[in-house]
Amino acid sequence: MDLKSNHSSPVLTDPAPLNKSRFGIHSSVLPYSTTVAAFSPALFLTIPRKKPGLLDDVRSSSWLDAMKSSSPTHKKIIKDPSTEPANDNEFSYRSWMLKYPSALTSFEQITNYAKGKRIALFLDYDGTLSPIVDNPDRAFMSHAMRAAVRNVAKYFPTAIISGRSRDKVYEFVGLAELYYAGSHGMDIMGPVRPFAKSRTNCISSTDKPGKEVNLFQPASEFLPMIDEVFRSLVEITKEIKGAQVENNKFCVSVHYRNVDEKSWTALAQSVHEFLKNYPRLRLTHGRKVLEVRPVLNWDKGKAVEFVLESLGLSNCDDVLPIYIGDDRTDEDAFKVLRGGNRGYGILVSSMPKESNAFYSLRDPSEVMDFLKSLVTWKKSSAL
Repeated sequence: MDLKSNHSSPVLTDPAPLNKSRFGIHSSVLPYSTTVAAFSPALFLTIPRKKPGLLDDVRSSSWLDAMKSSSPTHKKIIKDPSTEPANDNEFSYRSWMLKYPSALTSFEQITNYAKGKRIALFLDYDGTLSPIVDNPDRAFMSHAMRAAVRNVAKYFPTAIISGRSRDKVYEFVGLAELYYAGSHGMDIMGPVRPFAKSRTNCISSTDKPGKEVNLFQPASEFLPMIDEVFRSLVEITKEIKGAQVENNKFCVSVHYRNVDEKSWTALAQSVHEFLKNYPRLRLTHGRKVLEVRPVLNWDKGKAVEFVLESLGLSNCDDVLPIYIGDDRTDEDAFKVLRGGNRGYGILVSSMPKESNAFYSLRDPSEVMDFLKSLVTWKKSSAL
């Protein structure tokens, strides 16, 4: 297939408000459905193209606003209102938590619903297990967090699903007992299951400790293109101070965390203009990052479904998936769990924002507390 033959414009995933949840106020007990969305073999997205000249320009206010809204300025959040006076930011956050209550304060409700069920745990990496840092190459998780993840994986099947390359996430986490999905789920290392061998782009392999695993890489044909785009974007953005381009194997991340806000438009425009020659790639955004990804019907939500299927947990009414993440790309996983009443999404955020998650946690430290609480609960329930 000649993926570069059609020279129409790339798909721009413009910012749009998330649909209001049909569930309304959160309930401590949700109806649980055994219905599982069928896996579609047609991976390529069918996206209607706009007429020439009508494609939204990244210089428009909507895209610039999206870059700003996905990159909030971090303000001090008062965790103990008894020691300091409340401020507008804290009041806004507390009001927001009425819709997205803390997974810590709601822990008993979550575990009451989890009784008699098998929990499957899915975790984002950046901003969830590690803090957001200026240099993406130094987004290290703490030793305490690694210990918490190791302990929780002893009791629950646990997967890391990240926009990073799978190898990079594995290097950061360093735990062989987990399952890993990199490049927004386009590179999955999971347990060996008979069904997987019948899938296209799924091969048997071994991980670093020598354990047999299955690798599922639905975008494998894009590898040469991604490498080419990565090299070109490094060259194109080198004059923009602070810009950093990261090759995440099946996607390319253009970080603007260290770029002066006055240069954000120029950076986005440069990437957009270059990608006009690559119609099989799309441009999306996350927390101070532009993501170049294949136009495939595949995301973190599909990755969750795939891992559940790989674990033999996709058609079971006694399974409770929990997904914890902080970014726009995690919303795809939240939607999967919410849409079928299948589990809980937990948004990690210290700022109010709309989400398809059910619960919230402020930061990685609260994520660690939640993981520790799961282990304590599991141990006590086994007595």
